[in-house]
Amino acid sequence: MEDIKRTFMYHGSEHKCINCIEHGLELNVANVRASSKEHKRCGTSFIMIVMVIFCKYNFRFCFISILFFMVIRTDTIWLRIVSRIVLIPVIAGVSYEFLSFAGKHDSKLVDILSRPGMWMQGLTTKEPDDTMIEVAIAAVEEVFDWRAYLDENFPDWEKKEEQA
Repeated sequence: MEDIKRTFMYHGSEHKCINCIEHGLELNVANVRASSKEHKRCGTSFIMIVMVIFCKYNFRFCFISILFFMVIRTDTIWLRIVSRIVLIPVIAGVSYEFLSFAGKHDSKLVDILSRPGMWMQGLTTKEPDDTMIEVAIAAVEEVFDWRAYLDENFPDWEKKEEQA
């Protein structure tokens, strides 16, 4: 399925652009190409964390829902169904906060808890070609002032680029 493969390549170029900026590098094809196509705050990871609650055989991947459903015990099937439906927004909120935290912190525990989502990204991101990277750069530039972000978070980024 060539169209799906291209979609996954664009997904990879998006991740590469964000990783490039978050590592304090100028947004250009060479820097983006060298960046990782995996990203801890990816929507694929969010889906992995939240949506797996509906598949009882994959609970080992859904750490947050496990924590909630360990505490909430029900004996009847209808109460179990209601509790899962009622807790979806809570689990989604906690999952979002975890992904936000994971994107800002590097530790062994965070890396271990993020790993299932990163594995899933292996299926939904592919290495892009340079034209796809150019499209991703143009998209980022339309919605985000990456230069202002770099000025604020990496004050010497322009000097490093000139030296390289």
